[in-house]
Amino acid sequence: MAGLLAKNKDASNLLLRRRGLPVPDYIVVSQAGEEAVRFLNTHRMVIVKPLDTSRSVGVTLRIDREDDLENAVKTARLHSEQVMIQQYVEGTDFRVLVIGGKAIGALEYKPAFIEGDGRSTIEQLIRKLNEDQLRRNSVGDAGSFQPVDVESKSLLMHLQELGKSLQAVLEQGERVELFSGGNILADGISEIVLDRSEDISAVNANIAVEAAKALQVDVAGIDIRCRDIRLPLNDENGGILEVNALPDMIDPSLFFQGASTDVFQSYLQYLFEE
Repeated sequence: MAGLLAKNKDASNLLLRRRGLPVPDYIVVSQAGEEAVRFLNTHRMVIVKPLDTSRSVGVTLRIDREDDLENAVKTARLHSEQVMIQQYVEGTDFRVLVIGGKAIGALEYKPAFIEGDGRSTIEQLIRKLNEDQLRRNSVGDAGSFQPVDVESKSLLMHLQELGKSLQAVLEQGERVELFSGGNILADGISEIVLDRSEDISAVNANIAVEAAKALQVDVAGIDIRCRDIRLPLNDENGGILEVNALPDMIDPSLFFQGASTDVFQSYLQYLFEE
């Protein structure tokens, strides 16, 4: 039952709010009608997601126009009869892993970017990014990093908007984001994952624990979006986007690389504790 509640974004948000936890404003609709348009006009930028799916399937980010809203709702309806439209929160995505009532660690998810070295082309830098991230994130045959496709239309269009091409050489330290900040499907974004276990504030760690308790989930991945994970969540610094009742063990394995937390040991200790 707890897993089903966590999967239903509306039900889980109601339980989180009942516990007084920070959740961005949202509505649930079945079509992009007047209510949806009013909500967009009120918040100016929103995200649209299917009500009961996971892994960012059918989720569209940073919508600020009515026609994009309608298209995003249609996309979400391919995966769910009802759709959640949620206030867009400025900041960065984090996942806090909670096991047995304890916050084990926090990961930061940043849309992929490259930095110039003064001699390599954008294409060369992207290929190096792919190689480095796949080597860093690999767990057997699985990995948490989705390689950046140098031939994708969205990437080429984004570079064109920046006045650059794949053959352009970036100056030393010049940074280029590889994904547009505008209307984009969430599952099409390649992300770099970083261990932020040492940075999360005690307040936010406790908020993650309380979120898991609110849904009575003993092992959970609490998705948070905020400007600064070191500062408590509030109206100016983000909130809880989602509670995942079955967080995978691929991304948490990255904790090994920083030697901050042995996630698998924590999980096994929880399973077999007396």
